Amino acid sequence: MPIPRWSLTQLARRLRPAHRLHHVYERVLGTELEVQIVADTRLQAEGAERAALTEIDRLTAILNRFDHDSELRRWQANPGVRTPLSDDLKAVLRAADHWREVTGGAFHPGADALGMCWKQAEERGRLPEDQDLTALAAQLRLPPWTLDSDGTGTFQAMYPVGLNALAKGYVVDRAAEAAFGEPGVRTVLINVGGDLRTLGEVGLGVAVADPFSPRDDLPPLCHVQVRNGALATSGQSHRGYQVGETWYSHVLDPRTGHPITEVPGVTVTASDCLTADALATALSVLDVQRGLALVDGTPGAAALIVTRDGAQHLSRFWTAQPHPRPTPP
Repeated sequence: MPIPRWSLTQLARRLRPAHRLHHVYERVLGTELEVQIVADTRLQAEGAERAALTEIDRLTAILNRFDHDSELRRWQANPGVRTPLSDDLKAVLRAADHWREVTGGAFHPGADALGMCWKQAEERGRLPEDQDLTALAAQLRLPPWTLDSDGTGTFQAMYPVGLNALAKGYVVDRAAEAAFGEPGVRTVLINVGGDLRTLGEVGLGVAVADPFSPRDDLPPLCHVQVRNGALATSGQSHRGYQVGETWYSHVLDPRTGHPITEVPGVTVTASDCLTADALATALSVLDVQRGLALVDGTPGAAALIVTRDGAQHLSRFWTAQPHPRPTPP
C-alpha cells in the first residue's frame, strides 16, 4: 500500500534539522523581550522574528501609555469626544471592561492613578491621606469610557488610565501569532518581562520563583510546563513604594486604594497571555477563594496563589506540584 504523499512530506520535514533562533532585546515595552523560534531554515526563522518585531512596533504605537503620540494617549487627551478607534485598541478596551466587571473592580485600568498617588507619597515620605484614596476609589467605580457599536469610543475618566495589565499580554499574543503564521515555523516563544506565550510543537518548562525571595537564583517553588499557551505572574518582591521605613506592594486594590498584603505571589497559565495577565492581576487583589473560583470558571486557566503565611493554593487544573518551603517569618 503506497504511503500518502503528505505523510512523506511531513516525515521529511521532521527529519530535516531545524534552525533555532534565540535573541534577547533590552528596553522593549519597558522591559526585556526574549524571542525563540524553531523553523525549517534560518531564513524562515529570521522572517518570523521580523514579523513578531514588526507587530510589537505597530501595537506599541497604539497602546503605549508613555508615548504622547500613541493612539491611547491621543484618545485620553480628548475626554468627552466621540472618537473612531482602531480594532486593536477596541479589543483591549473591551477586555478591560470584561475583567473589571467579572472581578467586581478588583481589576481596573485606572489603578495607574492610584500608583501615582503612592509614588507621590513615597517622594514626600508620608502615607497618602485616607480621604484622598477613598475619593479616588469612588471615581474608579464609574465607567472610564463608553464604546459604541459604530466603532467609536468616548473617554470619560478624570484620571489617567493605563492598559499595561492587558496591553502587554495582548502584544505578546499578537507577536507570537504573527511569527507562528510565517512559513516553515515549528515553535515560537515570545517572553516580555516574564509574561510569555508559546505556540507549536514543543512546550517550555518555566520555573516559578519564590515570591518571598528578592533573588532570582534561589530554588523555585515549582516548574510548570507551558505548551500552546501562556503564563503570567504577579508579585511584590521587586517593585513597590518605600514610604518612610515601610515597603508597600506596587499591586494596589482599586476598590480601596491600598496596597495588597495577603497575596505576595500569583502564577497563572492560560490559553493566551492577555487572559493570564488579567487573572494574575486580579488574583493578587481578590480573596483566595473568590480568586480560585474565578480561575476555575475561566476555560483553559490554572493558577498557583501564594499567601502571606506561605500557604500555596492551587486551582482545580493546576498541574505542577509546589515544592515544600518553610513558613516565612
